Amino acid sequence: MVKSQDAFSWKDGRTPPCPVHSRIKLEILRDYLMAYFPTITQNKRMDYVNIELIDAFAGGGVLMDVETKSPINGSPKVMIGAVRDSEAAIAAKKTKPFRINARFHFSDADRDAHLRLKQDLADSRYHEDVEEGNILIDNKRFEDFLPTVLKRIKSQPRQKAIFFLDQCGWNQATLRDCNRILKHLPKAEIIWNISVESLAMFANDQDAFRVATERFGVDLGDAISARENAIRLSDWRKSLVSHYLQQIRSNCIAKFVSPFMVQHSGWGYWLLHLSNHKEANDVMKVTHWRHQNNSLHEGFPGLRMLEFNRGNWNQSSLFRFDAEADQATREALHEELGPRIRSLGEDPTVGQLIDSVANETPADRRRIIESLGDLKAENACRFIGPAGEKRVHIPQSLDDRIVLSNHRPMILPGMN
Repeated sequence: MVKSQDAFSWKDGRTPPCPVHSRIKLEILRDYLMAYFPTITQNKRMDYVNIELIDAFAGGGVLMDVETKSPINGSPKVMIGAVRDSEAAIAAKKTKPFRINARFHFSDADRDAHLRLKQDLADSRYHEDVEEGNILIDNKRFEDFLPTVLKRIKSQPRQKAIFFLDQCGWNQATLRDCNRILKHLPKAEIIWNISVESLAMFANDQDAFRVATERFGVDLGDAISARENAIRLSDWRKSLVSHYLQQIRSNCIAKFVSPFMVQHSGWGYWLLHLSNHKEANDVMKVTHWRHQNNSLHEGFPGLRMLEFNRGNWNQSSLFRFDAEADQATREALHEELGPRIRSLGEDPTVGQLIDSVANETPADRRRIIESLGDLKAENACRFIGPAGEKRVHIPQSLDDRIVLSNHRPMILPGMN
C-alpha cells in the first residue's frame, strides 16, 4: 500500500508511518474479505474455493501505526491473514473439510519495499507458501506487473480474483487497466484507490492534463471550464468529482461500481469497488456502513447518489454512512422506490429492482428490502414468492415479485 516515496520508504531498514486514513483502508480491505468469503461459500456442499489475490502496490509489508507507535501489517499480510481466518471460520461451520486455495501476487516498483516484503514474508509463518509458489513477489512497475499477472492467471469465465490497486495519486492504475482486468477475468473484484486530492489539485485545462485523463479513460468535457461559474472552489471540486465518477461508471465494463470515499482529518480518497456480481457489491456497501464517519460519498441518499446540479452550487451532498445518513436514505427510498418499481414493468422481481438501483444508491440490500416492507405496510405493494407464496411483511427471496397496488393509496410515495 505505497503512497509517496518520501512518506512511504523502507530504505535502510526503515518502517514508515501508517497514517490513520491508510489504516482505515486496511481495515476496510480486511472486513470486505472476511465478509466476501462467507458470501460466496453459502452452498453447504462447497468444499473449496480457488482464488487469485493481487496487490499491485504492495509496499514493504510492515508499517508503524502513527497513533499507537506499534508495527502493523501492510496490505499483503492483511490479505493473507483474512483468507486464512476466513478459511478457518467457514471450515468450523461445515461437516467436511474446507479449503481456500489461494495464490497471492504481490508487487512493488520500489526495490527497498520489494526486498523488505520478501524478507518479512520469508521470516513469517507464511514462508512455506512463498517456498511452494503460493505467494509470488515481484519488483515491477504497475504497467509491467499487470500483463505479467494476467499472463499467469488463465482467462476463464469462472476464475475468481480480487485486485487491490492502492496506487499513489490517481493515474497509475487507470480505468482502461481495470477494464482490461475485467475482460480477462469477468468474475474479478477490483478495489481501486484514487486520490481525490491529487486529482483536484492538478486538474487544469492544459493539454497535458487532458491527455492524462484520456489515457485514464475518461472525457473531461467542460468539467474544467465550469470552474469559472463556481461560487467557491469547493463547489467546483464537487462538480469535477461528480463528472469524473459519472465517466468512470459510464465507461467501466463492470456491472456494479461503488464510488465511495474514505476520509480522516480532511484527507480523502476514493476507494472504488468494481464487480459484476450484486452479492459482492452488497458486501462492499455493508462494509462502508460499518465504517461510518470515515466512509463517505459526495452525493445524495436514495437513488440520486452521483447527482450534481451545476445550477445549484450551494447544494449540500456530504453523506457519511452514519445514523443521519441512514435516516435520510430510508426517507429517500420511501419516496423514490415506487416510481422505479413502476418503471420496471409489470411485477418485477426484487432482484431486478436491486440490479436497477445498485449503481444509484448507497443503500445496501437490507435497507432496500426494509424500505419495500415499509411500502407494503402502507398497502402500496405486496410480494409474491416464486411458487405463489404470499409474503406477510418483507420479501424473502430475490425472486419474489413486487406487485404494486391498484387500490388506495392511489398515489405511491414519490408519485405526487
